[in-house]
Amino acid sequence: MNNSYNRILAAAITGICSIGWVGLVQATPINGTLYYTTFAGGTNVHSVDYTYENGVTPLTLSNNVGITSTAGADGLLFAPDGHLIIAGQNFNQLHEITTGGTAVNTVGAGTGSYHMALSSTASNAILYNLWNGPGSGGNTSISATTLSGGGLSTNGVPYAVGCTALAGCNTDVRGLAYDPNNNTWYYGTAGDGAAGDFGTVTFDDTLHTATLTTLLNGVYAHGLTFDSFTNDIILSSANIIQQYLPGTGIVSTYTGSTGGDQFDQTAVDGKGHLFAASNNGWLAFVDYSVTSLIGAGSNYSSEQFLASSLDDIAPLSGAGSNTVPEPSTAFLLGGGLTSLAYRYRRRSKAKA
Repeated sequence: MNNSYNRILAAAITGICSIGWVGLVQATPINGTLYYTTFAGGTNVHSVDYTYENGVTPLTLSNNVGITSTAGADGLLFAPDGHLIIAGQNFNQLHEITTGGTAVNTVGAGTGSYHMALSSTASNAILYNLWNGPGSGGNTSISATTLSGGGLSTNGVPYAVGCTALAGCNTDVRGLAYDPNNNTWYYGTAGDGAAGDFGTVTFDDTLHTATLTTLLNGVYAHGLTFDSFTNDIILSSANIIQQYLPGTGIVSTYTGSTGGDQFDQTAVDGKGHLFAASNNGWLAFVDYSVTSLIGAGSNYSSEQFLASSLDDIAPLSGAGSNTVPEPSTAFLLGGGLTSLAYRYRRRSKAKA
């Protein structure tokens, strides 16, 4: 073991001796608000409050309310100006609304509009939009618009999507996630309830092109999320959620428990907690703050019904969220020696 590894273990031992194991396991409660969409019915943008305390109380949902109705609602995220942006499905529109439901602006998406991803938290960030519906887009399955003042201003521009390999690849992109540690965009092509390709994508925002490089086949990459807690990419589709370690591969898998799960988009809080929206109406929750592995058997997890026609949930950390996560005290002081050693070895291996 090298000196850095020894210092990590020493710090963990000191923390355990100082505050005791019970204090470590019973972490500070987490609470907040989830914003989500439904793909059918009248009101299709909603919010619900959540509370959870490890070792004390299970995940509790409350104050589940409808916010507004937009012309189609699928993916959603927070713009840098603090408003919500809603993808308008096959209406080919992007809608900006306040969290209270007041309409701010609507622009043309440039393609059908389902999932979205932001390039950064800057007021002039690029909003990438994905046409991941039936017959989605072919080689123009991605479009993009540059924000102005942190919100929607101009219509989206279609991007030509191609492949690096001469043999080609599936250009029907369904999900995007940006890894700021590696300055890398990842994509997935899995359809609803299916597996597909997963790899990296390089954008040329001047020529309006997106070039795909496939890394894996047969993974459940419909929804993609970057997790700042583990520095991994979270993938979701069907009843499967997978954890991808850059440079290594799939390192953990969570399987839904309701029997009819069809996970769409996930959200992580950067502190070791994951929410996943399933199209059958159920919301999955996983606390992996101790193990760093979403599929570990010792994790606390639950699934409870949230809303019929549940579609996507807005990010809870990073670009596209309305919060900037602080370092996880629960992890730094009380994640446990196993988690510390495991995460150190994984990061070292990835950099080797």
